[in-house]
Amino acid sequence: MLVKRDVAGFLPTHPSVHAATLTQTRGGTLLCAFYAGDYEKAPNQAIFMAWGQPQGDGTVAWRFEPSPLVDTPGKADGNPVLFTAPDGAVWLFFVTLQGQSWATALLFAMRSLDDGRSWTAPQLLSAVQGYMVRTKPLVLRDGAWLLPLYDERRWHPVFWRSEDAGRTWREVAVLHQWRGLIQPAVVELADGRLVAYCRSTVGRIVRITSTDGGHTWTAPEPTELPNPNAAVDLVRLPDGALVLAFNDSTHQRSPLSIAYSPDETQRWTVIRDLEVGDGEFSYPCLLASADGWVHCVYTYRRQTVRHAAFDRSWLRGGK
Repeated sequence: MLVKRDVAGFLPTHPSVHAATLTQTRGGTLLCAFYAGDYEKAPNQAIFMAWGQPQGDGTVAWRFEPSPLVDTPGKADGNPVLFTAPDGAVWLFFVTLQGQSWATALLFAMRSLDDGRSWTAPQLLSAVQGYMVRTKPLVLRDGAWLLPLYDERRWHPVFWRSEDAGRTWREVAVLHQWRGLIQPAVVELADGRLVAYCRSTVGRIVRITSTDGGHTWTAPEPTELPNPNAAVDLVRLPDGALVLAFNDSTHQRSPLSIAYSPDETQRWTVIRDLEVGDGEFSYPCLLASADGWVHCVYTYRRQTVRHAAFDRSWLRGGK
């Protein structure tokens, strides 16, 4: 089964919408954040939030308040990433541009201890301009947190680790020799290996792997799956199945598709489309929720954020 609906309506004051992120609180609420402004990187670009209550059948009752969560005066805020920590705290990572380009971005984080109703003040995580976040952190089996980043100035992946639940971060890998790879989406496999699928400029999704918790990574390996230089996301289900969201094209951000591997072999046995046709359907964010559904939020024609939910039957090719 597949169900879809928009998370938020059209915002006349912030008409260009992009880069949604999704998490589930310990209480079961879904939180979705995205950025919107007059255009991408506009001075009025801000981060907005919606709250969703799962109804048990894949549908979600969304509540959206059109007042921004993050709005730095005269500067564009963007690329929000939501993450629910093991202690229940909800984190929001995001960037704020100091100039006109993403290469001037500074990385910030803020936290909520009440399921997104109130937030701490933003904390600057790095004074290095150009470090960007797009995909969610991962809690590894050794308890460390791995934060996938990328350098917008040089277009290569960067990985941070925290051994103290996000209080401090240490840069453990800067893959400067690999240009044209950004926005790594990471999962941890049953044997402890990390696999990251990356946006690339070579027309294919590129895979890298790590066997030491993200400190070192293998050479990039183009997969058989196309990529039009657009974001992807990857999630591992509790039984080891993998779900990948991506644009199944080498040249445009349509269609937006879901690939399914019933195990960790990354043999994508089924590829199904969420959106087809003209326009941009992009920047997916995946979440495997507690009730067994897989959720995906994504940019819909730069006009709104759309939410889709699907079950195992749909993933395997059912109606």
